This record gives sequence, C-alpha cells and structure tokens, in this order.
Amino acid sequence: MSTERPITPARKQFSHQSSSSKKGPFYAGHKLERVQHYGYQKETHQKTDFENADNLFEFLGTPTFGELADVNFSATVPRLDFLRKANSMSKSIKEEYFKEPLNRLVVFKDTESKVPRGHVTDTECRPDITAAFENDFGGDDTTFWPCIRMAGGWASEGSTSENQETKAISYLHYLLLARPDLYVAQGMFASEDNMMFLVGIGGFAARHLRIGWNDKKLSMLLYAFIYRIYDPCHFADSSYKLDPIADEDNPPTWTITIGVTSQVGGVITERPLPCPNFLPLYASSPFETRTHVLTTKGEGVDVYGEKLTVLKDQVCRIRTRLDEHEILELVHKSKRVPGVVEAVYHKTIELPSQLGDLGVGRVKHRHGLRQLGRPFASIPTVKEMLQVAFDLVEVLRFLKAKRNILHRDISVGNVMYAPPSEDKQDPDTSTQDYEVLFFSDFFLSDRYVSGTISQSGGNALNPEYSPRRPHTTSVLLVDFNHAEHLTSKIDGQRVERTGTPLFMARAVERGGPVDIPNPRIRFLDAIPLAPTKYATHYRNTRLKKFPAEELNLSPEAVDSDRPPWRHELDHDIESVFWLMLYWAMTAQPKDGTAEQIPRAAWCNLTGEYADRQSLLRGLTLGEPAERTFHSAFQPVLDLFQQLAGILSSIDRHWLHASEKRNDPEYFAEAFQRLILQFLLKHDNDSFMTQKIDRNPREDEKRDTSVPPASTTN
Repeated sequence: MSTERPITPARKQFSHQSSSSKKGPFYAGHKLERVQHYGYQKETHQKTDFENADNLFEFLGTPTFGELADVNFSATVPRLDFLRKANSMSKSIKEEYFKEPLNRLVVFKDTESKVPRGHVTDTECRPDITAAFENDFGGDDTTFWPCIRMAGGWASEGSTSENQETKAISYLHYLLLARPDLYVAQGMFASEDNMMFLVGIGGFAARHLRIGWNDKKLSMLLYAFIYRIYDPCHFADSSYKLDPIADEDNPPTWTITIGVTSQVGGVITERPLPCPNFLPLYASSPFETRTHVLTTKGEGVDVYGEKLTVLKDQVCRIRTRLDEHEILELVHKSKRVPGVVEAVYHKTIELPSQLGDLGVGRVKHRHGLRQLGRPFASIPTVKEMLQVAFDLVEVLRFLKAKRNILHRDISVGNVMYAPPSEDKQDPDTSTQDYEVLFFSDFFLSDRYVSGTISQSGGNALNPEYSPRRPHTTSVLLVDFNHAEHLTSKIDGQRVERTGTPLFMARAVERGGPVDIPNPRIRFLDAIPLAPTKYATHYRNTRLKKFPAEELNLSPEAVDSDRPPWRHELDHDIESVFWLMLYWAMTAQPKDGTAEQIPRAAWCNLTGEYADRQSLLRGLTLGEPAERTFHSAFQPVLDLFQQLAGILSSIDRHWLHASEKRNDPEYFAEAFQRLILQFLLKHDNDSFMTQKIDRNPREDEKRDTSVPPASTTN
C-alpha cells in the first residue's frame, strides 16, 4: 500500500483524499487539489448559447429521424414522470437503431442522494439524474463515474437561473474529468419552466439551449440527445475503450490504442498497439488546457524498445513556440538527463471537424512517458525533502546552462519524488562527462572523494568512491507544457504569467520586477559560504563565479533604466522556495500531536503578492507567525530565514549588468549552499529522519487546499 500523503485533508463536501491502495504507482496523483474545488467562471465555462433547436440538432449530428411517437410533457413535469418517458424513449431508440445483442440499454435513474464511485478526483459531486448502461448500475443504483453517459440535474425550489446554470455546468466539469475518451460531454437540467440541454466541449467551454416543456421540438431533441449517448461518434475518441468492471470496489481501467510506426523495405507503416489496464491518476482544466494522465497497473507496454508506463493526453493551443514533446527531445537530445521525465511516444491528434470553429487552433497531444513518481507531498522526511530540493535546483541550472530551457511552472504538481529503487531506470543514465549533474547524495556521502581537478576545470572522479553514480537523484521534473526553449522562440508575443499562484515567483505573479525597496532598507545578502565538499568540487567554477563576500549596494548599483522584464531562472528558483515552504508548513510527525497552522501564516502563503511579501519579511527577521512550523520541525526555521533573506534582497532586474548579484544563477547557488550546509549540520538530528504523517496539518479553519492553477493554456 502506498504511503502517499495527500496534499489536503478530506473535506465533507468535496473530498479528494486519494484511495492510494487503488491507484497503484503515482505519476501525478498529487495534482488532485488543483481540480477539486469546482469554480464556475462564465467567461471560461460558457460560450455562445445555441440559437435554437435546429442549431443544436446540427451540432449533435444525428441522423434524420422519421415520425416519432409524440411524448407529451406538461407545463410542470414530475421527476419520475420525466425519467419514465426518457427510459421509454431510450428503449425505443435501442430497438430501432441498436438491435444487436452486444448493444446494451441506456437507462436514466434518479441518483440525487447517491455519490457515483471512482472519480479521478474522488469528488462527492452527486448528479440528480444519471444515464448509463443498465448493467453498469450496481444494486444500490450507483455506478462508476467513467461509466456515466450523461449527468443531469433538477432545479431546487427557489434557485435562480444563474445558480441552475452553475450547477448544471459543474456536472459537465466532473464528467469531462472522469471521461478522458469524451470530446463532448452531455448534460441536462430540468426546472419548472424548461429543460436545459447542455454540451461540455473539452478544451473549450459549455454551451446550452433552454426549451419549454410545451415546445413541440422537445421530444425530437431528447430523442437525438439519447441517440448520441448510444452512438457518441465524433463526441468521443475511439482509441479509448473502457475495460469490463472487475469488481464493485475498484474503478474500471482503460485500454488506449496507440499507433506505432515501423519501416520495412523503405515503406513506413503504422500498426495499432493496445495499452491495456491504464488507470486515471489525474485530470484537470476540462474547459482550458484539458489534461488527463493515466498509468498502467501492469509492467508497461514496449514501445520502440522502451517501457511506456504513463499516458498523458492534453488539449493545447497550437503555439508559436515548441510543444512539450519537442522540449523533452531537446532535453534528452544526446543522453538521458537524470531528474527529468522522458517521453517514449508522441502523437498529435486532430480534433473532430464537427466541432467547427471551436476546433480551430487547438490539437490534442498524446505523450507516452517512461517514469513514474510519487507526490512531492509524500516525501517522508525533512532530509529527503531537502535533498529533492537541492537536486531540483541542480536540474534547473543544468536545463538553463546546457539546454537553454526554462521550465516556468515549478509547483507541487510538477515536482515528483522518485527514489532510484522505484524509478527502475537503466543503470547508465548519465549525460556526457562534461555535462554531469552532481546531486546531494554525492556530497553527503562519507565516502566522497573529490578526485583531481583537470586542467580544463572539470572533475575526474573515481566512481568506486561514490555511494552512487553522481547523477543519481530522487527528483523527477514533469509537465513541460509551459517550458520555453530560449533560442527557438518564433515571432509572436509570449504570455509571461504562468504557474500555480501559490508557487509563482512574486515577479511572475506581478508580470514585472519586484519594486525597488525604500533606500533606507535596501540590502544584498552575502552569498553564503560553501560546504567543504562542495567548495572542493567546484573550486575552479562556481566558487570563482560566486565568492562568499559581502556585496555593497551603492546608489550607483541601481539602474532604473533596465531592459524589458522577462521570466528567468531565478524565478523558477524562487518557486522552489515556495514549494519547500508549503511542504514544511503542512508537515506533521507521524503519530505525533496535531498542531494547527496559524490562519495568518496560511493566508499569507496562499495569498497574493503583498501577503507573500509580508511572509518573507517575517521569515527574514526570524519573526514568523507562531507555530508556522510544527514544533517537531521547528529547527527548519533557521534555513527558511536564510533563504528568505536571499529572496528579500533587491530584485536583480534593477541592478547594473556589472553587479555580481545580477546573475540568474545567484539564487540557485545560494540555495544549494544553504541547503547543503543545513543537511550536513543536522545530519544526525532526529527531526531530519522523523517520518511525517500522511495527513497534512490543517489551518485554523481546517483548509489547507492549494488555490486553483492559473497557468495559461
């Protein structure tokens, strides 16, 4: 059983604590907090309504039906009467168009008081009306979310039109998250005055049409709507097939068929390759950058000589820059780069032409990935968390220096914990000798030997003196959808503000540099001393570039006439700080005494620019809110005080290019020295290896959820 620590505690209404025993290996299960709390935004979730019934008929694209038996609805329709008539119509459609024995009967049920099972987010959302195949319902009239064909609702007495719309679209939101196969999800919402037909178009928005109960076209629309449930056609991706339900306790898996190419006699052919037993781990942003991540419950599928263990489908805009698969190809262009997820398969899938203008400018990318990881929040000890943070900084420095790539979305959802024993990587995953990354284990080992320094400034190492190869790490960086290759940008304005608000660098949140401090309080923290092993290893490189000396800030050092601001490496490093702080504030010892997070501290962490500035000031002065950290882990305050001091210095954007502090790697170097110092200093202290509880600390209002992501799609 996994020892995953969920990011947030279960809520009474919107629970999202994962059933870890059912989900198997983790790729991105930790992202659940980003899709749990449904928030309706009209500009995002709703586009132009259908003008009339004919407009909706055209979108549904059903055949032209002959004469239908007239189904009369009165001005006010009791719920059971509606269900009876809908089921009668469904039976008629099956007998007329889907007579084959393998075709099953679609039935509508009243499910208001029943929670469907097996949603990827573990939501407790309860549609009032559920349509599914008859044998997919259990004895208690519940079914699994992936089996739901249509989710609907019934207006409560006194509800406003706006509230009805919000509730109706929430069903589409969760249905699209549960059904990675659907391009379009169907919904209905009934009120005293009318029936609302809804379609949720993945990656775009929701559209609807209200039609009165006495309207003569109501029966025809309902008939066409049910027909499309039987035959999804362009509403669904035919490469997905839901596997049979094995038992009532575990949600069904999917078989996804991908196309792999081969060349024989100079002829390139494509053959279908089924990928069976894939279980959804994560789904997000159904109306924006719609993303689904699934992983196999087995050993993986052999694709081009590699094991494919993770499939990721994402609807993206056609960009003026490189897409994720192109970025990953550049990362691993010569040899594999440790700490970065690897793609073994990619295909661009055109969206159905029937979506019309909505499909213009967007495509679906399907990525097959090799590695698995566990949630960052599941890192079990302070020591391992700090090692992952050190290694993450090393990876980010390497990507910028050697690949000219910025990740631009460092967050709890994109940094994973993958101990080498679990990663099952090939024994040799090193990069070229001159590009080798040296991770925390390399510097913490008692058997470390620095080797000799070559004339070129490189390091000649004897591997037998190192406990692991120097490239071994437990960090796994994923989701390069917002990454940037700095030398491959095509003409066109980029959107700079990307990331999850809580983990964004302050300048990224503002879309510009942090304000110049008051002249009386301007300061530059000196870059810290390097631990001996680190200093010996990098004495001809990093130590020369960043000597540990006081940096005086003269008035002449500030240059208010600087080039335009842009996202840089130091902003990704600041995101590492917020990631570490989030872990440290929510960690509590296993089987220890519960201590709540002060409301003020939590609000500052999850708040906006000014709130986080206030939190940084408190940490820098060593005066954070009392109980910011659990008493068992109080010693980490010293480290966060020093890291906050580095971040609180004047934004380097305002410094002259000649200033030593004006270097994108300044934060990175300072962070790695401070983290390594702390690891060495407290190596034998019990709090460093104290196991944390799988449930995070709660704040004083029992809410430690992460605000929704605001990455630009």
